[in-house]
Amino acid sequence: MKKKTLTKGEPGYIAYKKKVELMFSVTLFLIAAGIFILGLALNKWEKGNIFTVIAALFIIPMARFMTQFILLFPFRSVSEADMKEVEKNAKPGSIIYADNVIASTEKAMQLSFIVITSNKLLCYTGREKEDASKVQGYLNDLMIRRGHDWRATVTCDKAKFISLLKSSYSAADKQSAPPEERERFENERKALCKDLESIMV
Repeated sequence: MKKKTLTKGEPGYIAYKKKVELMFSVTLFLIAAGIFILGLALNKWEKGNIFTVIAALFIIPMARFMTQFILLFPFRSVSEADMKEVEKNAKPGSIIYADNVIASTEKAMQLSFIVITSNKLLCYTGREKEDASKVQGYLNDLMIRRGHDWRATVTCDKAKFISLLKSSYSAADKQSAPPEERERFENERKALCKDLESIMV
């Protein structure tokens, strides 16, 4: 049975999120329109009534949902084939985020995949128009400001991305490390995931 609710980093999240944002936008608009028309009908078609005020209150959240939909509209979810290829080539112990749209103060940027290895973030934009160097700079600035040891490598070239996955260090190797070192690594990686998810739309 297909999962109904998707969370950040899961394949299909962009398509799911756009559908949800549009659904809420349309629903809130219809509710607002219904209340507004009801108010007109009950008040001899005069706009100055309490129903108009109530209808306006529904427009505020509707605008927020519609803004999110418009923000995500240019982006597409990853294909099942691409997801399988990344899972196949990522080293054991890697954390894979798919369908990522990250928001800076300037713009929204797509990263079809972010793979967290033992020491790097390997990222594939999935869009040729995306400026990989700017996305990489943004992510590395975040890593430095949040005190993480990981550094990002971002590419628009799928073949290069797969090659980077194949040559990366396996996070599973940390399982053989002393307990204290292993625990520290896992805690640091959890903090990294939390910071990454905080910039995802």
